[in-house]
Amino acid sequence: MSNALQLKNVSKSFGEAKIIKNLNLDIKKNERHAIIGPNGAGKSTLFHLISGHYKLTSGKIELNNKEINNLEPHEINRKGLARSFQVTNIFPKMSVYENIRCGILWSMGFKYSIIRLVNGDKELNNKTNSLLEEINLKHCAHIPAGLLSYADQRALEIGITIAGGADTLMLDEPTAGMSNSETERAVNLIKQISEKRTLVVVEHDMGVVFDLADRISVLVYGEIIATDTPKNIRENKAVQEAYLGTEDH
Repeated sequence: MSNALQLKNVSKSFGEAKIIKNLNLDIKKNERHAIIGPNGAGKSTLFHLISGHYKLTSGKIELNNKEINNLEPHEINRKGLARSFQVTNIFPKMSVYENIRCGILWSMGFKYSIIRLVNGDKELNNKTNSLLEEINLKHCAHIPAGLLSYADQRALEIGITIAGGADTLMLDEPTAGMSNSETERAVNLIKQISEKRTLVVVEHDMGVVFDLADRISVLVYGEIIATDTPKNIRENKAVQEAYLGTEDH
């Protein structure tokens, strides 16, 4: 199977502090890949590097075999990689429908046109309704997004993430702050939307990680100490000592 993402000797320093250290990682196309590790391991920094929000100190990142580490975040997004953030990032005063439609506009060639009207565009409206059905929010399409429950806002953010047609998705703590029932619903949604996409997820809930992931990478102090199947990661003594055995999950 070919790779969706390849990280080659990736390093990131802030002054004298080395946060990511000569990291190598291959993420296969259409796999669900989880990145776990203790607080301060560098997980968020790694996400920022892949998505272009931070520049590398050294190394190279490839998306579908094309180098992306010198590109801006919006350029990386247009090449097929989209991400969510730990803090919900939606347009709260716009309707749920309008939030999703905004995410679709660029991929349909609307770009920054102020002349072309969107309300009467049948293809755009059909795609918006289809995506609302996919994320189970069509029933609240015309509600202001800021009035949704927290779990529904996170579902909406996932919808916005995939609205541009990206085939590689990065989700940062998608179930943080959710109840057990909300988490179960979120996991089912993530499974559904990642069926034909590559998924990279940072998540602290080990139940979610072992339920979702095809493979898991364990990041400790800026270095990956293991990448393997959930079963093998669970049984890995080095991982138990560095993370699983020292955290209460």
